[in-house]
Amino acid sequence: MKVCILTTAHSPFDERIFHKEARSLAEAGYEVVIAAPFERSEVKEGIRIHSVPPLSSRTDRIWRLKTLYRVALQENADIYHFHDPDLIPVALLLSRKHRKSVVYDVHEYYGDSLLNRHWLPKPLRKSVGGIVDRVEKWAARSFAGIITVNGHMAELFRKENPEGEILHNYPLERQFKFSRPEKLKPPVILYLGGIKRDRGFEVILRAMILVRKNYPEAVCELVGPMVVSDLDQEFSDLTPWLEQGNVRLRGKVPYEQVPEILAQSSIALVPLFPTLNYQKAIPVKLLEYMAAGIPVIGSRFGYIEEIIAKNQCGLLTEPGDPESLARDICALVEDPKKALSYGQNGWDAFHREYTWEKEQSKLLSLYERILAARDQ
Repeated sequence: MKVCILTTAHSPFDERIFHKEARSLAEAGYEVVIAAPFERSEVKEGIRIHSVPPLSSRTDRIWRLKTLYRVALQENADIYHFHDPDLIPVALLLSRKHRKSVVYDVHEYYGDSLLNRHWLPKPLRKSVGGIVDRVEKWAARSFAGIITVNGHMAELFRKENPEGEILHNYPLERQFKFSRPEKLKPPVILYLGGIKRDRGFEVILRAMILVRKNYPEAVCELVGPMVVSDLDQEFSDLTPWLEQGNVRLRGKVPYEQVPEILAQSSIALVPLFPTLNYQKAIPVKLLEYMAAGIPVIGSRFGYIEEIIAKNQCGLLTEPGDPESLARDICALVEDPKKALSYGQNGWDAFHREYTWEKEQSKLLSLYERILAARDQ
């Protein structure tokens, strides 16, 4: 059986798309092709990448829909699995016109996320977000199945389409089979993920200046793509903030390099703001920190608070408060025994409850049900 995965917004080697879902399907015996913007077509680990020209701008994603539609028809798959709401028109054509089985993989609350998109004029954000949300739910009725990432999201879509699965975006257990030194000097404070204002970028910069008053040797590494367009004016020149806080911007790194970075980190941060989207989401980076046995400092709200409190794997800081964040960082640096205990608790909880290997059976079960219904 052949599966064609479609995306406009992600790399074909995206963690969820390639390393989790595509590899799980390939290992189960499916022929898997990923159609996505990329420089070249290739085969990796038995998964074929069918490239379309890389995107030059956000609006270019719209023009790529026609190309991806042609590619999808050319592949003639048994199941089409798409990841981005702008692909809904393509998915509807495949489902309604060509009677194909289509799965919509919903990663986030897209309507809510538009409320914080700097590129969208502020007066339009709420109305556009509402339209996207309604179109998403209406289109869901036409698909063979809906994949979501948490129970709340699943309930929203289940009203429109009862066939689906919750696939938590948990880390791969096999990626975290490494040992960490019990004590690292100098202390390395890590933030992993998209670097922007509502993810706590400004808060980290302010907090690290405070931390270094007590621990001048402390280092903070920010690993991930950066957005500076929504920062306050005082951060227009980042150089003095980076120098005073001893903050290093590593940029986005290949997925395979993440374990090594985690292994060399002392404390990990999840300082997100309580936006509508983040209140409902489980940050995968939090779980990766736990998988690596790193004590976590996270914002006091939503799933971040629930997971850290439940598993006693770190400290909770007030969202948007650099003084609170700095105090918690210093507390863990001052008490390495407590930090080590938090890290061990997180590691134990990850292996007990939060691995992708425990999730992938649900993906395979959904596919089996869809194929069985198609053949009836």
